Amino acid sequence: MSLAPLMQPLRTTASSGLQSYSGLQSVFDAVLPFHMVSDPNGTVQHAGPSLLKLFSNRQVIGADVFDLFKVRRPAGICDVAGLLDAERERLTLSVPDLDRAKLKAVAVGLGQGALLIDLSLGAGVLDIVSRCNLTSKDFSPADPTLDMIYMMEVQSFVYQQHKAQSQKLQGARVLAEEEASTDALTGLANRRALESHMTRLLRRKKGKGFVLMQIDLDHFKAVNDTYGHAAGDMVLQATADKLRKRMRATDLVARLGGDEFVIIMTECETVETVRSIAGRVIDDLNQPVRFEGVTCRVGASIGATVVPAGSRRTAEEILATADQALYNSKGRGRGMVHVL
Repeated sequence: MSLAPLMQPLRTTASSGLQSYSGLQSVFDAVLPFHMVSDPNGTVQHAGPSLLKLFSNRQVIGADVFDLFKVRRPAGICDVAGLLDAERERLTLSVPDLDRAKLKAVAVGLGQGALLIDLSLGAGVLDIVSRCNLTSKDFSPADPTLDMIYMMEVQSFVYQQHKAQSQKLQGARVLAEEEASTDALTGLANRRALESHMTRLLRRKKGKGFVLMQIDLDHFKAVNDTYGHAAGDMVLQATADKLRKRMRATDLVARLGGDEFVIIMTECETVETVRSIAGRVIDDLNQPVRFEGVTCRVGASIGATVVPAGSRRTAEEILATADQALYNSKGRGRGMVHVL
């Protein structure tokens, strides 16, 4: 905003100074609500109503201008004489009371060493508006800051809406991916997730190999036939819980369908270790499951295969080997483990 029309009455009186300004004080408060006036010593004699709100916790009238503000640009200004030398230049001030927020300003001499400084909130305006509880009435009707605040708020609203929508879509995508790779009944990984996991392991160039165990429940059909499918579902869920508790967080437990489960263990390559772990799994699954007052008993047979690091076998070949090992295990009797 040009100060020339307002300053003209003051300029026509050669030695008017603060006395002439006082006659236009109400006009300046309305048109330049963020202005202040100092005497030649730098003591604040008057401040616009909006500027006073920037310093709600301190006395502004009677304070030293340079206690309220620090001139950052042009550098080196620390007294009224320096401000008068930079009259009408664009100033950058920082405000210690507002965490050194930076404001724009212009200084104009009023005569006899008196000085008028008008400020603009500039960058960080939203933070200052919020912290100082400023409203539209604190700005001159011609101040473009109001339009800038409105545009910033609109942009912020649009951004927040876009962010919320993106998060919603991302959540839906993650949920869809989880559902696509999770067995609905037990919450374990399904065949798709199992094959994807095996593919990643087979692509590794370093590290140790892995072991794949295929588990088939013994006597499960008898539970379904005797107590119904609800009891069978309970047994499958209990089996999933037992396998989760037995395995490490780095192992993968999956359900292929029906009463067939698969475990993939990394960092486990010796046949002796495989047999030991498989034996503990069989012991776990031999424990009865209670369902609506009846006891459901199942067991487990296990076929396993050790896949060394750098193996050229495909996921299908590994599953087929484990399936053959399981067939051999069942051929030797129930509750057995066989490793190929």
